[in-house]
Amino acid sequence: MADSPKAGTPLPAESLALAIALADTGNLGDAGATLGIGKRTAAARIAQLEREIGVVLFDHGGKAVSLTRAGEVFIAEARLSLAAAARAARLARDVAERAETIGIGVTDDAMLGPLAELFADPAWIEAGFQPRLLHAPLDVQMAALAGGEVLLVFAAPPLPAHPRIQHRQVATSRWSAVVPDAEARLRKTASLSNLARKPFVVLERERAALAHDGVLAALQATGTQPHVAQVAEDWAGVIAMVALGLGSALVPSIVAKRLAVAGATVLPLVEAEDLPPWTISCLWLPQPAGTAGAEAIALMKARLG
Repeated sequence: MADSPKAGTPLPAESLALAIALADTGNLGDAGATLGIGKRTAAARIAQLEREIGVVLFDHGGKAVSLTRAGEVFIAEARLSLAAAARAARLARDVAERAETIGIGVTDDAMLGPLAELFADPAWIEAGFQPRLLHAPLDVQMAALAGGEVLLVFAAPPLPAHPRIQHRQVATSRWSAVVPDAEARLRKTASLSNLARKPFVVLERERAALAHDGVLAALQATGTQPHVAQVAEDWAGVIAMVALGLGSALVPSIVAKRLAVAGATVLPLVEAEDLPPWTISCLWLPQPAGTAGAEAIALMKARLG
Protein backbone atom coordinates (compact mmCIF):
# COMPACT_ATOMS: atom_id res chain seq x y z
CA MET A 1 0.00 0.00 0.00
CA ALA A 2 0.98 3.69 -0.30
CA ASP A 3 2.32 5.66 2.58
CA SER A 4 0.00 5.55 5.60
CA PRO A 5 -0.96 8.72 7.49
CA LYS A 6 0.72 9.90 10.65
CA ALA A 7 -0.48 8.19 13.84
CA GLY A 8 -3.51 9.89 15.30
CA THR A 9 -4.59 11.62 12.06
CA PRO A 10 -8.41 11.69 12.12
CA LEU A 11 -10.28 10.15 9.20
CA PRO A 12 -13.16 12.07 7.61
CA ALA A 13 -16.57 11.06 8.94
CA GLU A 14 -17.84 10.77 5.33
CA SER A 15 -15.20 8.13 4.58
CA LEU A 16 -16.17 6.15 7.66
CA ALA A 17 -19.84 6.36 6.77
CA LEU A 18 -19.14 5.16 3.20
CA ALA A 19 -17.05 2.23 4.43
CA ILE A 20 -19.81 1.20 6.83
CA ALA A 21 -22.42 1.45 4.05
CA LEU A 22 -20.27 -0.72 1.76
CA ALA A 23 -19.80 -3.29 4.53
CA ASP A 24 -23.57 -3.37 5.04
CA THR A 25 -24.62 -3.50 1.36
CA GLY A 26 -21.71 -5.28 -0.29
CA ASN A 27 -22.21 -3.10 -3.37
CA LEU A 28 -20.35 0.09 -4.31
CA GLY A 29 -23.33 1.55 -6.17
CA ASP A 30 -25.70 1.01 -3.25
CA ALA A 31 -23.16 2.28 -0.73
CA GLY A 32 -22.54 5.41 -2.78
CA ALA A 33 -26.26 6.04 -3.11
CA THR A 34 -26.63 6.29 0.68
CA LEU A 35 -24.29 9.30 0.58
CA GLY A 36 -25.58 10.73 -2.71
CA ILE A 37 -22.53 9.85 -4.81
CA GLY A 38 -22.01 7.58 -7.83
CA LYS A 39 -20.36 4.18 -7.99
CA ARG A 40 -17.07 5.47 -9.47
CA THR A 41 -16.77 8.18 -6.84
CA ALA A 42 -17.52 5.66 -4.11
CA ALA A 43 -14.85 3.31 -5.44
CA ALA A 44 -12.29 6.12 -5.58
CA ARG A 45 -13.04 7.20 -2.02
CA ILE A 46 -12.76 3.65 -0.67
CA ALA A 47 -9.42 3.26 -2.44
CA GLN A 48 -8.26 6.58 -0.97
CA LEU A 49 -9.35 5.45 2.52
CA GLU A 50 -7.36 2.24 2.19
CA ARG A 51 -4.32 4.21 1.07
CA GLU A 52 -4.67 6.56 4.03
CA ILE A 53 -4.76 3.80 6.65
CA GLY A 54 -2.33 1.54 4.82
CA VAL A 55 -4.36 -1.70 4.74
CA VAL A 56 -6.87 -3.43 2.42
CA LEU A 57 -10.34 -3.28 3.95
CA PHE A 58 -12.46 -4.83 1.21
CA ASP A 59 -12.20 -7.86 -1.06
CA HIS A 60 -13.70 -7.07 -4.47
CA GLY A 61 -13.06 -10.54 -5.93
CA GLY A 62 -16.52 -12.03 -5.47
CA LYS A 63 -20.00 -11.14 -6.66
CA ALA A 64 -20.37 -8.91 -3.63
CA VAL A 65 -17.77 -6.79 -1.92
CA SER A 66 -16.76 -8.33 1.40
CA LEU A 67 -14.62 -7.33 4.34
CA THR A 68 -11.10 -8.54 4.92
CA ARG A 69 -10.14 -9.48 8.51
CA ALA A 70 -8.53 -6.08 8.87
CA GLY A 71 -11.71 -4.54 7.46
CA GLU A 72 -13.88 -6.29 10.06
CA VAL A 73 -11.86 -4.73 12.87
CA PHE A 74 -11.89 -1.34 11.16
CA ILE A 75 -15.64 -1.27 10.56
CA ALA A 76 -16.41 -2.27 14.15
CA GLU A 77 -14.37 0.66 15.44
CA ALA A 78 -15.72 2.99 12.77
CA ARG A 79 -19.28 2.29 13.93
CA LEU A 80 -18.28 3.18 17.51
CA SER A 81 -16.51 6.33 16.34
CA LEU A 82 -19.50 7.63 14.38
CA ALA A 83 -21.86 6.73 17.23
CA ALA A 84 -19.67 8.67 19.68
CA ALA A 85 -19.61 11.69 17.36
CA ALA A 86 -23.39 11.58 17.01
CA ARG A 87 -23.79 11.37 20.79
CA ALA A 88 -21.43 14.31 21.30
CA ALA A 89 -23.46 16.42 18.87
CA ARG A 90 -26.73 15.40 20.51
CA LEU A 91 -25.46 16.24 23.98
CA ALA A 92 -24.23 19.61 22.76
CA ARG A 93 -27.63 20.40 21.25
CA ASP A 94 -29.43 19.21 24.36
CA VAL A 95 -27.30 21.40 26.59
CA ALA A 96 -27.67 24.40 24.31
CA GLU A 97 -31.43 24.02 24.05
CA ARG A 98 -32.06 23.50 27.77
CA ALA A 99 -29.59 26.04 29.15
CA GLU A 100 -30.92 27.11 32.52
CA THR A 101 -30.27 30.46 34.15
CA ILE A 102 -29.56 29.90 37.83
CA GLY A 103 -29.92 32.91 40.12
CA ILE A 104 -27.14 33.12 42.70
CA GLY A 105 -26.96 35.66 45.47
CA VAL A 106 -23.45 36.78 46.40
CA THR A 107 -21.82 39.17 48.83
CA ASP A 108 -18.46 40.79 48.11
CA ASP A 109 -16.86 38.12 50.29
CA ALA A 110 -18.37 35.22 48.38
CA MET A 111 -17.28 36.41 44.94
CA LEU A 112 -13.69 36.11 46.15
CA GLY A 113 -14.28 32.66 47.61
CA PRO A 114 -15.60 29.42 46.06
CA LEU A 115 -17.64 30.69 43.10
CA ALA A 116 -14.87 30.44 40.50
CA GLU A 117 -14.30 26.79 41.34
CA LEU A 118 -18.03 26.02 41.17
CA PHE A 119 -18.54 27.70 37.80
CA ALA A 120 -15.52 25.87 36.35
CA ASP A 121 -16.83 22.46 37.41
CA PRO A 122 -17.30 20.29 34.26
CA ALA A 123 -20.54 18.87 35.67
CA TRP A 124 -21.96 22.38 36.13
CA ILE A 125 -20.95 23.34 32.57
CA GLU A 126 -22.25 20.09 31.04
CA ALA A 127 -25.61 20.61 32.73
CA GLY A 128 -25.91 23.91 30.86
CA PHE A 129 -26.38 26.10 33.93
CA GLN A 130 -25.76 29.80 33.37
CA PRO A 131 -25.23 31.87 36.55
CA ARG A 132 -27.05 35.16 37.02
CA LEU A 133 -25.52 36.90 40.01
CA LEU A 134 -27.38 39.11 42.44
CA HIS A 135 -24.71 41.25 44.12
CA ALA A 136 -26.49 42.79 47.08
CA PRO A 137 -26.59 42.93 50.90
CA LEU A 138 -27.56 39.70 52.59
CA ASP A 139 -31.07 40.85 53.56
CA VAL A 140 -31.85 41.60 49.90
CA GLN A 141 -30.49 38.21 48.87
CA MET A 142 -32.56 36.37 51.45
CA ALA A 143 -35.72 38.09 50.22
CA ALA A 144 -34.78 37.03 46.68
CA LEU A 145 -34.21 33.47 47.88
CA ALA A 146 -37.62 33.36 49.57
CA GLY A 147 -39.23 34.79 46.42
CA GLY A 148 -37.55 32.32 44.08
CA GLU A 149 -35.45 34.97 42.30
CA VAL A 150 -32.24 33.21 43.31
CA LEU A 151 -31.61 29.54 43.97
CA LEU A 152 -28.38 29.74 45.97
CA VAL A 153 -26.92 32.37 48.27
CA PHE A 154 -23.22 32.53 49.13
CA ALA A 155 -22.45 34.68 52.15
CA ALA A 156 -20.30 35.07 55.23
CA PRO A 157 -21.83 34.65 58.72
CA PRO A 158 -23.89 35.58 60.58
CA LEU A 159 -26.43 33.48 58.68
CA PRO A 160 -30.16 34.17 59.02
CA ALA A 161 -32.30 31.69 60.95
CA HIS A 162 -35.10 30.12 58.90
CA PRO A 163 -36.80 26.74 59.46
CA ARG A 164 -36.60 25.70 55.79
CA ILE A 165 -33.27 27.15 54.75
CA GLN A 166 -30.45 24.63 54.46
CA HIS A 167 -26.82 25.64 54.39
CA ARG A 168 -23.33 24.25 54.15
CA GLN A 169 -19.93 25.76 54.78
CA VAL A 170 -18.10 25.98 51.45
CA ALA A 171 -14.88 27.88 52.13
CA THR A 172 -12.59 28.72 55.02
CA SER A 173 -9.53 30.91 55.22
CA ARG A 174 -7.02 32.01 57.79
CA TRP A 175 -6.20 35.69 58.23
CA SER A 176 -3.30 37.67 56.80
CA ALA A 177 -2.05 41.15 57.55
CA VAL A 178 -2.11 43.77 54.80
CA VAL A 179 0.24 46.68 55.38
CA PRO A 180 1.54 49.63 53.33
CA ASP A 181 4.59 48.77 51.25
CA ALA A 182 6.77 51.11 53.31
CA GLU A 183 6.11 49.06 56.47
CA ALA A 184 6.54 45.73 54.66
CA ARG A 185 10.17 46.60 53.90
CA LEU A 186 10.91 46.47 57.64
CA ARG A 187 9.55 42.96 58.41
CA LYS A 188 8.56 39.66 56.86
CA THR A 189 5.67 38.88 59.23
CA ALA A 190 3.13 40.86 61.24
CA SER A 191 1.81 40.39 64.76
CA LEU A 192 -1.41 41.49 66.40
CA SER A 193 0.45 43.53 69.03
CA ASN A 194 2.31 45.45 66.33
CA LEU A 195 -0.84 46.06 64.28
CA ALA A 196 -2.82 47.21 67.33
CA ARG A 197 -0.41 50.10 67.93
CA LYS A 198 -0.89 51.64 64.49
CA PRO A 199 -3.80 53.10 62.48
CA PHE A 200 -6.18 50.37 61.39
CA VAL A 201 -8.68 49.87 58.56
CA VAL A 202 -11.79 47.72 59.12
CA LEU A 203 -15.01 46.73 57.37
CA GLU A 204 -18.22 48.57 58.21
CA ARG A 205 -19.96 46.75 61.04
CA GLU A 206 -23.30 47.05 59.22
CA ARG A 207 -21.87 45.08 56.29
CA ALA A 208 -19.97 42.38 58.20
CA ALA A 209 -20.57 42.39 61.93
CA LEU A 210 -18.62 39.22 62.72
CA ALA A 211 -15.57 40.23 60.70
CA HIS A 212 -15.64 43.75 62.14
CA ASP A 213 -16.05 42.66 65.76
CA GLY A 214 -13.75 39.66 65.46
CA VAL A 215 -10.85 41.67 64.08
CA LEU A 216 -11.15 44.37 66.75
CA ALA A 217 -11.47 41.76 69.51
CA ALA A 218 -8.28 40.05 68.33
CA LEU A 219 -6.42 43.35 68.45
CA GLN A 220 -7.85 44.28 71.87
CA ALA A 221 -6.73 40.91 73.26
CA THR A 222 -3.15 42.18 73.02
CA GLY A 223 -3.92 44.72 75.73
CA THR A 224 -3.95 47.69 73.37
CA GLN A 225 -7.01 49.62 72.22
CA PRO A 226 -6.71 49.77 68.42
CA HIS A 227 -7.08 53.08 66.59
CA VAL A 228 -9.65 52.63 63.82
CA ALA A 229 -8.52 55.19 61.28
CA GLN A 230 -10.71 54.16 58.33
CA VAL A 231 -13.85 52.13 57.65
CA ALA A 232 -14.59 50.54 54.26
CA GLU A 233 -17.69 48.95 52.72
CA ASP A 234 -15.89 45.89 51.34
CA TRP A 235 -12.53 44.10 51.30
CA ALA A 236 -11.47 45.84 48.11
CA GLY A 237 -11.98 49.17 49.84
CA VAL A 238 -10.03 48.00 52.90
CA ILE A 239 -7.01 46.98 50.82
CA ALA A 240 -7.19 50.14 48.70
CA MET A 241 -7.08 52.28 51.84
CA VAL A 242 -4.07 50.34 53.07
CA ALA A 243 -2.38 50.93 49.70
CA LEU A 244 -2.92 54.67 50.21
CA GLY A 245 -1.00 54.46 53.47
CA LEU A 246 -4.05 55.12 55.69
CA GLY A 247 -3.50 52.13 57.97
CA SER A 248 -3.05 48.36 58.13
CA ALA A 249 -5.70 45.64 58.12
CA LEU A 250 -6.51 42.01 58.80
CA VAL A 251 -7.96 40.35 55.70
CA PRO A 252 -8.88 36.73 54.90
CA SER A 253 -5.86 35.20 53.17
CA ILE A 254 -7.83 34.01 50.13
CA VAL A 255 -9.24 37.52 49.66
CA ALA A 256 -5.88 39.21 50.10
CA LYS A 257 -4.29 37.03 47.43
CA ARG A 258 -7.03 37.75 44.91
CA LEU A 259 -7.13 41.50 45.53
CA ALA A 260 -3.53 42.47 44.97
CA VAL A 261 -3.20 46.28 44.94
CA ALA A 262 -0.03 48.24 44.24
CA GLY A 263 1.08 49.89 47.44
CA ALA A 264 -0.23 47.17 49.78
CA THR A 265 1.74 44.09 50.85
CA VAL A 266 0.31 40.88 52.29
CA LEU A 267 2.27 39.54 55.26
CA PRO A 268 1.80 36.27 57.18
CA LEU A 269 0.13 36.84 60.55
CA VAL A 270 2.07 35.26 63.42
CA GLU A 271 -1.11 34.39 65.33
CA ALA A 272 -3.12 33.24 62.26
CA GLU A 273 -3.64 29.72 63.60
CA ASP A 274 -5.01 31.06 66.89
CA LEU A 275 -7.81 33.08 65.31
CA PRO A 276 -11.17 31.63 64.23
CA PRO A 277 -11.11 31.17 60.43
CA TRP A 278 -13.10 33.32 58.03
CA THR A 279 -15.86 31.29 56.39
CA ILE A 280 -18.32 31.38 53.51
CA SER A 281 -21.50 29.30 53.46
CA CYS A 282 -24.02 28.39 50.76
CA LEU A 283 -27.72 28.66 51.57
CA TRP A 284 -30.70 27.28 49.66
CA LEU A 285 -34.33 26.25 49.95
CA PRO A 286 -35.29 22.67 48.97
CA GLN A 287 -36.54 22.39 45.36
CA PRO A 288 -39.04 19.93 43.81
CA ALA A 289 -37.43 16.72 42.58
CA GLY A 290 -36.71 16.65 38.86
CA THR A 291 -36.44 20.41 38.45
CA ALA A 292 -33.39 22.28 37.21
CA GLY A 293 -33.11 23.88 40.64
CA ALA A 294 -32.93 20.51 42.37
CA GLU A 295 -30.27 19.36 39.88
CA ALA A 296 -28.18 22.49 40.42
CA ILE A 297 -28.33 22.07 44.21
CA ALA A 298 -27.38 18.40 43.88
CA LEU A 299 -24.37 19.29 41.74
CA MET A 300 -23.27 21.95 44.19
CA LYS A 301 -23.59 19.56 47.15
CA ALA A 302 -21.76 16.79 45.30
CA ARG A 303 -18.88 19.11 44.53
CA LEU A 304 -18.61 20.26 48.11
CA GLY A 305 -18.68 16.66 49.37
